[in-house]
Amino acid sequence: MSHTFKGGVHPNYNKAPEIPVSVITPPAQVVIPMAQHIGAPCKPLVSVGDYVTMGQKIGENPAPVSAPVHASVSGKVVAVEPRPHPLGDMIMAVVIENDYQDTPCTDLAPLTEEQLRDPEAILERMREAGVVGMGGAMFPTAFKIRGGIGKVDTLIINGAECEPYLNGDHLTMLNFPEQLLKGIELVRIASHVEKAYYGIEKNKQDAIDLLNSLDPAKYGIEIVPEEVKYPQGGEKLQIKAVTGREVKPGQLPAGVGCNVVSTRTAYAIYQACYEGKPVIERIVTVAGSAMKAPVNALTRVGTPFGYLAEQCGGFVKTPRKIVLGGPMMGICATSFDAPTVKGTAGVLFFTEKEDKTVKDPHCLRCGKCISVCPMNLEPVFMYMYYSKHDFAGMEKFHITECIECGSCSYNCPARMPLTHAFKTAKLMFQAKAAAEKAKAEAAAAAKEAKQ
Repeated sequence: MSHTFKGGVHPNYNKAPEIPVSVITPPAQVVIPMAQHIGAPCKPLVSVGDYVTMGQKIGENPAPVSAPVHASVSGKVVAVEPRPHPLGDMIMAVVIENDYQDTPCTDLAPLTEEQLRDPEAILERMREAGVVGMGGAMFPTAFKIRGGIGKVDTLIINGAECEPYLNGDHLTMLNFPEQLLKGIELVRIASHVEKAYYGIEKNKQDAIDLLNSLDPAKYGIEIVPEEVKYPQGGEKLQIKAVTGREVKPGQLPAGVGCNVVSTRTAYAIYQACYEGKPVIERIVTVAGSAMKAPVNALTRVGTPFGYLAEQCGGFVKTPRKIVLGGPMMGICATSFDAPTVKGTAGVLFFTEKEDKTVKDPHCLRCGKCISVCPMNLEPVFMYMYYSKHDFAGMEKFHITECIECGSCSYNCPARMPLTHAFKTAKLMFQAKAAAEKAKAEAAAAAKEAKQ
């Protein structure tokens, strides 16, 4: 098997895994949003004036698709109110005044040897520790794995980290290889599968060699070296590269017997089960042309972007844009006051140097967008029907199957805003579906009222 997929691009990766991890001193105040996952947001469990310890659970929601949030420092709660969120909204948050003592919470004890072999105990600990997809999706991991039991026969760990600039997964492999393998083993046990496949791009050969030297087979793991190509880290593309199986339009990975978990998520599961540590920190790559130099920063959840930039050397030029994640699929932040969350793998500060937009772009009909689409879509026609707000046309060309990887936009010589258009199109479909549902419910209510 070639361990790759059709299409894709080769951007300048701008990676710097040779730069060692710097531990960032937590700020005087951390801002812990109650929404750090897909699903129901948490409700605050603390009030202004309460003293909290590092790792204490401060937000929870009993809904199945949710994950608790924890204090990343010890100190006094000084506010429970809406604060700027990385996604741009004002979201309920708990603000903690750091006492710089890091007094630990002891509510989560390490699991016993017996519990470390018990799928249910592992799943319960994943949820209690607030583990979510830390590759960026932030889907509650315990719910994802539990939903695949009996359907999934193949577990894939995503070690591609194909986005430019980002180094956190690579550094986790190099700095914590044995812990990472034990974390993957826990995911495998919880998933009720005999073997896990760890897909890692070949530009991380040092990590591949190190992990193989630790005999991953004894943990039920096979390392799968993959061709270097963006977006190898996409869930559906990992499945294709590792197994050859294709996730059809509208189908979930479990539909082809697969589940995909990110590298940092597997390490977080190790910490939760072996160390009794909830998700309160992660390696964040801080880089971009506005920064003096790139930094791989071990950062507490709740650290404001502006403070993080200062701690990483500050700006050499005023940034024009803040991108969370990588430059291909990342989202733009709107405030220096917004904090890092569990899914923040990178904070990139860009100047006008990276701005490639043009005024009034026109499609050249060159087909270069089609040649690189990893989902075998036809962006040129998707954009044409999007421009006309033609829902039938957009459906015909499967616009909702776009994974928003940005390969088409990257390869477009006319600089068409393709990926942005397809994101907007999905929102249009959601709004249309909501309007149709409301109309149907209103008609049903009116009919009932007449009877």
